[in-house]
Amino acid sequence: MNISPRILEVHKKSFCANVYSVKHFRMIGLIDVNILFYDGVERVTLAYYSSSGTNNGKIKGLWYPIVGIKTTTGSFIEFTDYLNFVLSNSTNDSMAEKGWLAKSLFFYAAFFDDSMIEGFSCGKHYEDLLNIGKTLKYLYENDEFCNINFLDAHMLNDIVTSKKIYRGNRHSQRENYELFMRDIFIQAQNSFDFHFN
Repeated sequence: MNISPRILEVHKKSFCANVYSVKHFRMIGLIDVNILFYDGVERVTLAYYSSSGTNNGKIKGLWYPIVGIKTTTGSFIEFTDYLNFVLSNSTNDSMAEKGWLAKSLFFYAAFFDDSMIEGFSCGKHYEDLLNIGKTLKYLYENDEFCNINFLDAHMLNDIVTSKKIYRGNRHSQRENYELFMRDIFIQAQNSFDFHFN
């Protein structure tokens, strides 16, 4: 039976982060969560970022989910074929500049509900992704995280799209990550279609 993935647990002690940019201060980080898939529970690493600014309505200090980080200017080529497809279809002009935090998937179609904080998707994962963002804000502000000073765009992308199978998992990080992002994308498309059909 094919069921929609669901986040069950956040592994707070797995949270690691690093400074991404200083001019416009931003942090990037990784956090492990347990996700229930159709064939069992898998541990999956998700990527997040936080900004000191409030551009485009962002809440200061809150952590927002990202798919990864753009490492070349132009079309999406740095992720997996499927993630490149998702980002191409949820980003204006299907391209972005080097260094851009690939977050468009989580904003896609979210503007239909004014009660929601933009940037956490518009489907069933909204509350879980937002709660993770709030948890990371608390952990960061209370210095309860591992500072990895060599965490950069390439490393973050490599980790979330790794073919490594975590201990106790049946599937690779890449497979699980793509399945989760696929569900977010499908829900966004369904929301978009619902409001325009």
